[in-house]
Amino acid sequence: MLLLIILFVSTAFAKNGKKTDVRIDIFLDKLPAGSKTAILVINPVTQDTVYKKNVLEPVIPASNIKLFTTAVALKLMGPEYLVSTKLFTDDTDLTDGVINGNLYIKGFGNPLFTLKDLDSLAAFLDTLKIKRITGNIIGDDTFFDNVYSRDDWIIQENANVPLPPVSALVLNRNKFTLKLNSHRKYGKPLRYSVIPGYGFVKVNMRARVTKFRTRPRITYHTAQDGFKIKVTGGMRRSRRKKYYAIFADNPPLFTALALNEKLKRKKIIVEGKPATGSTPQLADELAGIDLPLKKLIALTNKNSDNFLAECLFKIIGANYSGEQGNSFYATQAVMSFIEENGIHIEGSSIVDGSGISRFNKITVAAIVDLLDAMYHNKELFSEYLSSLAVAGVDGTLKGRFKSSTVKNNFYGKTGTLNGVSAISGYLKTRKGNDLIVSIIMEFNRKGANYYRNIQDEIIEELAENL
Repeated sequence: MLLLIILFVSTAFAKNGKKTDVRIDIFLDKLPAGSKTAILVINPVTQDTVYKKNVLEPVIPASNIKLFTTAVALKLMGPEYLVSTKLFTDDTDLTDGVINGNLYIKGFGNPLFTLKDLDSLAAFLDTLKIKRITGNIIGDDTFFDNVYSRDDWIIQENANVPLPPVSALVLNRNKFTLKLNSHRKYGKPLRYSVIPGYGFVKVNMRARVTKFRTRPRITYHTAQDGFKIKVTGGMRRSRRKKYYAIFADNPPLFTALALNEKLKRKKIIVEGKPATGSTPQLADELAGIDLPLKKLIALTNKNSDNFLAECLFKIIGANYSGEQGNSFYATQAVMSFIEENGIHIEGSSIVDGSGISRFNKITVAAIVDLLDAMYHNKELFSEYLSSLAVAGVDGTLKGRFKSSTVKNNFYGKTGTLNGVSAISGYLKTRKGNDLIVSIIMEFNRKGANYYRNIQDEIIEELAENL
């Protein structure tokens, strides 16, 4: 009897599906010549294929790669895993109010550690009534390797989406802002300010106000006695201020400088200097700031945050290997997950955690296999689903599907690069059916919005009629 019911449902579903096939084909006929489209839609309950096109052709997935990164992180570490930044010391007796030795600040990949968090750690030393530190303030980012740039770990990479250094020890996303003001007399030095106002950041301003259009040249580096910025060239006179992102090129030393400054403002005497190094295994933990993995995953997926994704990628590598987190171990972890879950991987290549790289190649069959595996994982599916953007509600889908059946009924991940638009996720149709959808389009004519609109029409068609 159960088999007959299943057959009846599948047959009825197939009849509706034929009409939907025709409508989807009409939508796709609007695509300019030369564009490439890969689509796969399945019902994860019945395992029926609803629609397919070029399902085994490798395409550039853009940020749909984050679906793999976050799924592997959940499976490997669990949603309650804590991503931390911690203070340690090699002094075992603090009752005298003195740290006789070094103070270590060690990062375990927490990409959301802020100046406010640093204040909290410094304030904890106040509660211990620490008045003096005889050693150094040491920044430790050895939980990851020190290959901070994606362009350095991906051969021949030249991504057009710049990221701050990806490190285990992060402060304010490893960047700050230099504001330049040229509203002065010609020939005068530019006015400037640093946001936030780090006292250890020193600016050597050699750039001048000019009558002609020109750009300032900004160079910088981290030194033990401070972060040094040199500005040369010039900037045309204007009332408009200009803002430049400055990256902490040596994240552990930069954070040590910031902590050193915080401690001195609290009247704690530091006899040593800011430095970098490794925390001894037997060092005592004093305090920490923790970020639950499930929160990190939600922020990564909903907002398609590339920096968070790359930090998460290396966290995966560290936990998978039991050694230093790096891109090699992270890739091995993802490939192991793919193999264990029987995901179609032929023709695919995953080189980063965010999807920025155009060297990433994936099939929609692989994406749907992944989403299907997570759908049937009773322990993890709820957390995974809630990490995705909700149509018409939040994240990268907030502005889409606002007035359609799809609103609130599609949980998905978008992806965008020059010439690439992707969307994949879980759809609840008007008739109550669950569908898994993956659409990836590569193009060289018209803008990304044109292709998003066609994707939206396809998903709306599925929601209304299946």
